[in-house]
Amino acid sequence: MPRSPTEPALAEARQPVAGGAGAPTRYVTLDAMRGLAAICVALFHFDIWAMPHGYLAVDFFFVLSGFVLARTYAPRFAQGLGFGRFMVKRIVRLYPLFLLGILLAGLVFALRAEVGAANPMAPAAAWWTFLLGLAMLPSPLDVPLFPLNVPSWSLFFEILANALLALVLLRLPRWALIALIVVCAAGLTPILLAHGSGNIGALWSEIGVASLRTTYSFGFGVLIAGLANLPPRRASWLALFVPAAILVMLALPRTGHAAYDIGMILIGSPLLLWAGSRVQLPGFCLIPASFIGEVSYALYAVHWPMIEPLRDLRDRLAVSPLIADPMFIATMLVLAWLAVRWFDMPLRRRLSAALAGDHSVARKVAAG
Repeated sequence: MPRSPTEPALAEARQPVAGGAGAPTRYVTLDAMRGLAAICVALFHFDIWAMPHGYLAVDFFFVLSGFVLARTYAPRFAQGLGFGRFMVKRIVRLYPLFLLGILLAGLVFALRAEVGAANPMAPAAAWWTFLLGLAMLPSPLDVPLFPLNVPSWSLFFEILANALLALVLLRLPRWALIALIVVCAAGLTPILLAHGSGNIGALWSEIGVASLRTTYSFGFGVLIAGLANLPPRRASWLALFVPAAILVMLALPRTGHAAYDIGMILIGSPLLLWAGSRVQLPGFCLIPASFIGEVSYALYAVHWPMIEPLRDLRDRLAVSPLIADPMFIATMLVLAWLAVRWFDMPLRRRLSAALAGDHSVARKVAAG
């Protein structure tokens, strides 16, 4: 069953860091890693043999999201940011591209039904699933949580993890956070061993393991955020090896699934996050790293509906995977950029302005 990052993506870019004059203003290495992880997920779904462990990028997304949100919002909570306002900000951030993914999935489903192509759901079930998806809710009418856009399962759990962050994780003392992470690891390990891999979480029957997987990785990101209070070190060519490790570790052959996946989920992803937060890429990497980081969430959110149409085109033209896979990624990067530029950013501005207007009216009413 195809899986998200997630990862998810699932984390906000452009995180300020301390350090005074001359200090870097964003985690460029994490931008690159987030973008490469999204590419790995998309390629896994399009051609599993090209990226056999791409589903593990979801766990990296969750670790990264916990780290970024803890660094960003812990000071704001200390200054009085409320839970409701925080969740509104997060939904405004996540909803537009989530919505676009559902809209594209519904459109592709309808077009495929029109031409008589095979579809995974009956039209009536697809219609109700589509309506629930518009509200970011899973569908009870099929085995996957989000059958029209399967990777949305991790975006749904991202929202739940955001609530957990505000209500629990940022309030825990460090020893309790570590204890929670250990408990999640202890619960997750036997399940992954029995399943045979870490490719799990998108189905209704897998909600429990998805919760453990999300809480473990998200909590570990929060833990690292509390330990890594320094800005990234000076830019170095050696830093190129950190994002490259994402590609290497997720592209390894499909052998020893369970043991390898457990190691990557429990140790590999947190270690990669820590390394990426501590080293800075050279200046010439700023533009490409920023670009793939900026479009990573869009790539993750909208790639699923495009897979079957592009696979059909690949098969009809008998294109070699050596050509089809890079072309798929290039196409999706362009689509992701268009989605960010012409859909995500305008809709977020409108939502933010509308919410700001509501708060302004509320303040005036309260003032009499």
